[in-house]
Amino acid sequence: MNEYVVILGASRYGVEAAFKCGFKTVVVTDRNSSISTEISKIAEAVFYVQDIEDKDHVLLTVKKIINLYGDVELVLSFTELGLETAAYISEKLNLKTNSLETVVKTRNKGLMRQVLQTDPELRLDVISGKVSSFPRKFPYLRPAIIKPLDGFGSKGVCYISNQNDWEQWLEANQDSSNEWILEPYINGPEYSVETVSSNGNHLILGITEKQTTGKPNFIEIGHIVPTQLENDKVEQIEQLTIKALNLLNIQYGPGHIEIKWDLEENKPVIIEIHTRPGGDFIPYLHQLSSDLNQYELGILSYFDEKSINVKPIYKRASLVKFLTFPEGILQQVSIEKEINKDYIKDWAVYYKLGDYIRKTTDSYTRSGHVIVSSSTVEESKRLCDNFINNLKYKIIKNKESM
Repeated sequence: MNEYVVILGASRYGVEAAFKCGFKTVVVTDRNSSISTEISKIAEAVFYVQDIEDKDHVLLTVKKIINLYGDVELVLSFTELGLETAAYISEKLNLKTNSLETVVKTRNKGLMRQVLQTDPELRLDVISGKVSSFPRKFPYLRPAIIKPLDGFGSKGVCYISNQNDWEQWLEANQDSSNEWILEPYINGPEYSVETVSSNGNHLILGITEKQTTGKPNFIEIGHIVPTQLENDKVEQIEQLTIKALNLLNIQYGPGHIEIKWDLEENKPVIIEIHTRPGGDFIPYLHQLSSDLNQYELGILSYFDEKSINVKPIYKRASLVKFLTFPEGILQQVSIEKEINKDYIKDWAVYYKLGDYIRKTTDSYTRSGHVIVSSSTVEESKRLCDNFINNLKYKIIKNKESM
């Protein structure tokens, strides 16, 4: 096959999926992005731009690619910062895409809420804008969550329980130029729904069970596939997800929908919707468990509606657990026992010896991970606990202690 796709952002999994689907891939990414060995081996070329969010500049780069290689079939992105640019360029070149309007609405939580407000089942009472526009009096009778309007990776998320918390947050962020969204805190467990859409039809690839640090920052520290939810709750979540995808006019590609189960009202509540795969190895967990690759299905969804006519069957249970080390200098790290690669699929510590480990405040300051896959959720949890117990490390508090 001599058909080309352009992928905005250095997504290793996206490039590998395009290659497996038979396409030649050209990557366009920021100058400060690192290109993995895997991408270098299979991409036809890599073009660097100053800023992947500079739509017109990236469009000129894509036109240059077309002049060099011929027509391209798709321009798409699997990374958050490339989504709007990919939709913008696709519309300019008359290629299949989710509309730029749709992508903007899913990236901006305030705009997304305006759309969802039109349906009673999807409605959530929120306030958004700059800090200066927020009321001085805490507007809810229940606790709330505040987060950046276009944020991701748990960055800037904060739990507000009362007027005192609210006043402290307002004072701490009075000089912020960001826009924020304030929404009621939903008391209950967190999930995400992984989807693939094709010509407005939707496949529910599966539901991911999430583990977080809880209040106040809700940093994600683990994911489990498949969910152990009761069937009736799964059906409610799936129905609500499809309603939201239709309301936002999502036509193609992978989706990642974040949901909480409201324990007080006993119902699912959609928190966020993304037109990309989830991070934190979530698509890989589903692939380990059901053999379905969200990236590959996401690419094929633009070409053949039948590509999503599959039914996920879970043969294994898979999980990722993120490590959170205490602050200090990493002096030593080792595994006491041999790793069984039949079950321990991947693990890493994100720091080198001698590095200073920062306090875990969001998804970008976690210390490492381990991915486990076995026959049951319980067995995967046991194997994960055993691995972590055998992971030995030494951290000293400061340089003076060395």
